[in-house]
Amino acid sequence: MSIKIIQEEQLKDPILLISFRGWSDAGFAASNTFKYLIKQMGAKKIAVIDSEEFVDYSQNRPSVLMRNNKRFIKWPDSTFYSIKNQNNKNDLIIFLGYEPNFMWNNFNDILQEFCEKNKIVAAISIGSLLAETSHTTDIKLTGNSSHKNLTQELEFPYTSMNTYEGPTGMLGVFTNNLINKGIPHGAIWANIPYYLNSITNPKASQAILQSLVDLLNINCDMNDIGQLASKFDAYVESLLKDHPDISLINNKLKELENLPDSDDIISNLDDYYTDYFNKN
Repeated sequence: MSIKIIQEEQLKDPILLISFRGWSDAGFAASNTFKYLIKQMGAKKIAVIDSEEFVDYSQNRPSVLMRNNKRFIKWPDSTFYSIKNQNNKNDLIIFLGYEPNFMWNNFNDILQEFCEKNKIVAAISIGSLLAETSHTTDIKLTGNSSHKNLTQELEFPYTSMNTYEGPTGMLGVFTNNLINKGIPHGAIWANIPYYLNSITNPKASQAILQSLVDLLNINCDMNDIGQLASKFDAYVESLLKDHPDISLINNKLKELENLPDSDDIISNLDDYYTDYFNKN
């Protein structure tokens, strides 16, 4: 059986938070956001999707770990967790998964059936992507949504519709099916400096988590992740001292970020030409 139910939970109008490790998890920002939230909120593991049918183990290898002087294998399984949110009308289900290498439609069916069974009322997907941005600036969050309000009380901060066309991942397949069933979906993405693509980025995780805390009124202690973000800034600065080539890239990106907004330039040109022709 592909999915194993660990325990049944009675949840009130749950909202699904979903993310996949892999290409949509630059700097491990999305997956670490969920890991932190799961730990801090004492989330319960409620179900696991067995990776055997879906994952190429030569690409996503299992790990050997030691616990109490015993070795065991940790498989790249995808897991559901639940959180009772006392501060909100909606409880939470967190899904942290590995993007499947095979049988995407079957994997999607499992996700859809789980959502139907647990009466998901809305979904928020989390991701992080590589972008031309500097680590010295605040993490930029972008997003989109299928509905202005994900629930009657929950207004999503990113209201533009997703108009992307092109190759997609499992996240795109799942959310498209969800929206077609009439379940509202919102997405939050963090922009990660592309020159730090192989480094875990707690600063981005902090930004994503803060947006979720504010949006869903979650009582989550942010102190530890704040300290990790501060140490990250110091680590990157020390890294740049040893790698002047990366420092040069960062300086160029900061110059680009200081350029005026293109809409402002166009607006100023419009004003200039309007004044010119009115006067002549």
